[in-house]
Amino acid sequence: MAQTFTTLRRYLVLLVLLAAAGNARADAGKELFDEQCAGCHTIGGGDGGGPDLKGITAKRPAEWLVRVIAEPDKLTAEKDPVQLELVKKYGMEMPNVGVSRDDARKIVAFLQGGSAPAEDGAPAAGGTPAPGAGEAGTPQAPNQAELVVTGELLATGRDLFTGKQPFAKGGASCVSCHGLRYPGVNGGLLAADLTGLYEKMGENGTRGVLKSLGFPVMKKIYADRPLSEQEITALTALFKDAAARKHQASDPYPLAGLGFFALCIVGAIMFKRRIR
Repeated sequence: MAQTFTTLRRYLVLLVLLAAAGNARADAGKELFDEQCAGCHTIGGGDGGGPDLKGITAKRPAEWLVRVIAEPDKLTAEKDPVQLELVKKYGMEMPNVGVSRDDARKIVAFLQGGSAPAEDGAPAAGGTPAPGAGEAGTPQAPNQAELVVTGELLATGRDLFTGKQPFAKGGASCVSCHGLRYPGVNGGLLAADLTGLYEKMGENGTRGVLKSLGFPVMKKIYADRPLSEQEITALTALFKDAAARKHQASDPYPLAGLGFFALCIVGAIMFKRRIR
């Protein structure tokens, strides 16, 4: 009887230790999620630069999630069908930001049961979900009012993009590498043209990209030079207006209307001459 009790106690101690280790792993995963993932992904707040990750561990195998976090480029090269569908949907491959497989497992552990980040990245008090929490301790991201583009924001965004106004932390100007089809902007040619960024990723996604700057080259350049919220807002406004201008320029109806009006004038002149 005593031996049975001793064995049972050992099992209980082992279970407690395993639970504690799991919680510690999830806590470490939360920090990694905040640092590496939260810029483009939400947990219950809808799609942004990437898919909403609420319930993702029930949809995808844990090892696949580890791989897509640690080596998304290899998944693409292997023509993984799920990865290719994500690339097609979001217009880009998730960048390999250098997360190790061990750290990726910590992030997956957090997604499996950790408490999601609260508003402004602060943990909810007492480890409980933040206000507005969804199911299973995964809170909904706070709703953010749609950005209103103003002339002041556009001027600031354009100056930041071109380098006329330097970033507060000293990061390189966007125009050093990127192009943007926008009045007053002559873009660089070393990296992707950003005219369609807002159209492709939306407001949350654009903000997420600017906040995380997780692409390998950018991560090195801006490692200790993150953009401020004000700078992110101004650049987002610029990209939003660039997308709107792109649509206006490509809209055939105004041009067709002008052409029809010109034909009417020419026809009226010719008809008047024939009457004379």
